[in-house]
Parts: sequence; structure tokens; C-alpha cells
Amino acid sequence: MSYRKRKLAIISSLVVVLVILGLAWYSSNPVSVKRPSFPVTVVDDFGRNVTISEVPERIVSLAPSNTEILFALGLGSRVVGVTKFCDYPPEVLERVEKGDIAVIGGFADPSIERIVALNPDLVLAASTLQEGVVKDLEEKGITIIALNPRKVDQILADIRLVGEVSGKLEEAQNLTGRMRGVIDAVVSKVENVTYRPRVYYEVWYEPLYTIGPETWQSELIEMAGGVNVFADAKETYPIVSAEAVIERDPEIIIVPVGYMGGVKKEDFEKRPGWSAISAVKNGRIYEIEENTVVRSGPRIVQGLQQLAEFIHPEIFGASLTLSSDNASPLQIPRYPGGPCRLHYHSERYDSIEEARP
Repeated sequence: MSYRKRKLAIISSLVVVLVILGLAWYSSNPVSVKRPSFPVTVVDDFGRNVTISEVPERIVSLAPSNTEILFALGLGSRVVGVTKFCDYPPEVLERVEKGDIAVIGGFADPSIERIVALNPDLVLAASTLQEGVVKDLEEKGITIIALNPRKVDQILADIRLVGEVSGKLEEAQNLTGRMRGVIDAVVSKVENVTYRPRVYYEVWYEPLYTIGPETWQSELIEMAGGVNVFADAKETYPIVSAEAVIERDPEIIIVPVGYMGGVKKEDFEKRPGWSAISAVKNGRIYEIEENTVVRSGPRIVQGLQQLAEFIHPEIFGASLTLSSDNASPLQIPRYPGGPCRLHYHSERYDSIEEARP
């Protein structure tokens, strides 16, 4: 045997021995994965100190936004109860139909009896509308966390809060980090724009409801490079008059489509006096899937991108305008570098990332 062959044989033998020794060491010294430490005490959005004694295994969600957060963090298998309005991701309805998840009522009127019967070790409430529910469940000894964000940063903080109390803090930090990356990318694109169009966001018609200050929807419009024409309102969701809308002459009108309804361009043209509004005259009336801007969860970054496309198509690509006879299909908008997509696989969004064209 040549010297070269003998050398290769010796090296091969050493590699085999090292692999065997390595496997033997790992079998006797398994790698320890650091698990979240419980109990953990947090302060929720109602200012309550809440202690979670152990990793929750049975979770009830009292709002669609909470349900989206739970599934985005990979907690879908632990969810045992949701409201009748919880419909995303698609797996929620599939599991409800199979009987794996119970429906505990509506958002404003969840059944205390059904919630208690599910024997949850964690309930996630939302908004001040559920203050009474929080109090009732607390009196019954149920551990409950209340979320009530007003701004985008608070939404991100609430996602991290859910991660902390559920043992999924790392996943929550990764998710919010990616969301922050999308937000920063959009904001940086409009940072130096010379003009910010006036935007009217119609929540409801008859009476006219819109968005005022201290709402994340108004903040999303600002982040997307627009100006909310009712940012100076005294209420967060004010009722306004048609005359006030006409006077403020919005250049862009945003219409949410979903549970709250939705209208076509021709409906605005038929309203008395509205034909004088710049947005109506120039056909800059856009529809948006309302749950991407109404629900305080991971999909707000999709809503932000679509708003940015509507408000600054010269930066973010071609806009989607409603025609009189046919509403444009909703799409995740494209901006330089690619659209943001929520990747959903088996109970969770695996990532929010800049998708390749």
C-alpha cells in the first residue's frame, strides 16, 4: 500500500473514532434547551399585575386579534376557545368545525359560563369593552390578561406580552422584529416626500364614522405618508357630518371591506355634494381588507403596505382604484424590494419577510 493510501486510511479511521466518541458524549450529556421560567408576573394593558404560575396549556381568546397573535406564535394547538368572529388564520375555523375549539360567544358578549367550563389556565381579553368580563372571570379565579393597544408600538408590545405569558417570548421577539423591519422600510421610503395627501378613512356610513387621533389606523396613515383629515377630532372614532368631509376635501378616500361593509366609487358620487371632493373627482377611492387595519395583530404590516401603495403609488407601485362597476381584488401591495408576506405553516406564521418577486 502506498504512503498516500495509508495516510488516507489513518485519517478516515480517526474521523470514524471521533464521530463515535462524539455521539457517545452527547448521549450521556444531552444538550439542554432553556425553557421559559415560570411563574412570571406581568402588567397588562389595564394596569393589572397578573401572575402566570406555569406555561398555559388551555387558552381562550376573547378577540379575533388575540386569536391571530396566538396562532402567529405557534400556540394554535393550545387554543380551546374563541369568539364567533375569530376567522383567521383558516385553521381556526377548521378546528372549530372539528370541535377542537369551542365558540364562547361574541366579542361584546362572551359567555362567562362557556369560558369557565373550558377550564382555561389563561384567557386573553381585549379593549375596555371587556372590562366587565375581565372582572367577572378574575372573581372566579381565572387567570386573564387584558390587551388594549392604541398605537402601533403598543401592538408590538402586546405581541411580546402574549409571548412572555405563554412561554413563547423568543418567537414573539422574532415576529415583532420582522414587523418592525417592514414598518421601518415603509416609513423610510416616505420620510422625505415633499407632499403628504389628505386622507379620509370611512369606518361606517349612516352615520359617518371615521378615525380620529390616538388610533393605530390614523398612525398607519401617517406612517404611509398621508395626513388623516380628522386627526384633530376630539374622539378616537368620531361621528362626522358630510359637510365636514366635503370641507376638508380629502384627496384619497379609504374604504374598509369586510364585516363593516364597503361601498363602490359610484356610491360616493351619488352622495350630495361629494362630487366636489378631490378624491371623488380624481377617482382616488380605494378599498382595503379591514382586518389588516382593524385587528391589532401581526397583519397590520400588510395594512400599512397597502395604505402606502394607495397614498404614494409613485413610490410603492401601481394603485388599486375602485371602478364604478367592479371593485379591484385585494392584493398584498408591492413596494421596492418586494411585498411583505405572512408565511403560515401549521399553526403559525413562520415568518414575516420581504418576499422575492
